[in-house]
Amino acid sequence: MNTEQSVIRHSELIDRLVLDRRTAEELGRVNNLWLNPKTNQVEGFTCKSGILGSKKRSFTWAQIQSIGADSIMVNFNSEEFADPQKSEDIYSLIGHEVWTEAGNKAGKLVDYLIVPQTGDVVNYLFASSGWRGILNVVYLIALTDIRSIGSKRLIVKNEAVEEPQPYGGLQEKLGQVAEIFKEDYKKTQAEFQALKRGVQDLTAQVKEKAQDIAERVKDRAEELGTGEEEKQQDAALPPAAEIIQVKAELITEDESEKSKDLS
Repeated sequence: MNTEQSVIRHSELIDRLVLDRRTAEELGRVNNLWLNPKTNQVEGFTCKSGILGSKKRSFTWAQIQSIGADSIMVNFNSEEFADPQKSEDIYSLIGHEVWTEAGNKAGKLVDYLIVPQTGDVVNYLFASSGWRGILNVVYLIALTDIRSIGSKRLIVKNEAVEEPQPYGGLQEKLGQVAEIFKEDYKKTQAEFQALKRGVQDLTAQVKEKAQDIAERVKDRAEELGTGEEEKQQDAALPPAAEIIQVKAELITEDESEKSKDLS
């Protein structure tokens, strides 16, 4: 089989055009893949054609001649053609819930990676139901991480979802996002603890207020036309903003001490 990719996603094959290699006629579009979860292999596929997809044809994976970017070429002979029969083990895992051995729901299986030449599945992909889910990133599940598969869900090792490997080389980006979340959490936790003790961080607020008062005093003085002599007398004193700021800090420290005594 000729192929342009080393692996291909299930989602990339759905609705892919299917062509007869011999006649170049369109046979339909891929409707579903025949995944055997017991062997982790895609054994074939079904395609639809006609009005509202009323006509169906099925092919084994061995009938595929090539998989290109726009179509799947198959070896097809209408005179000898007979739909292959699917085994009882064929069903889709797309949409299955992903659970850990510890009994925690981790997300939902959304895709899988296939080796075009053989139909072998090398990895499953899941979307997280936790905070990672908001990043619109999918994560790998190795075949060795799967413990069991049922009709609606699969169970995987705890480690497979505690530190999941993103698909597409986004590990560094995710690490940066995780650090932002950690910093924000620590900041929020610290603020909550401060409020819980009844001690508010008033210093910054009072400093800002003091600066505002000082600016207004300065503007008012300029409007009144302060004399040169008065300016020289005031030069020996610290700026008004600094005086108010120092007083504000003393008040804040005193309030903090009182709060500690009460606690």
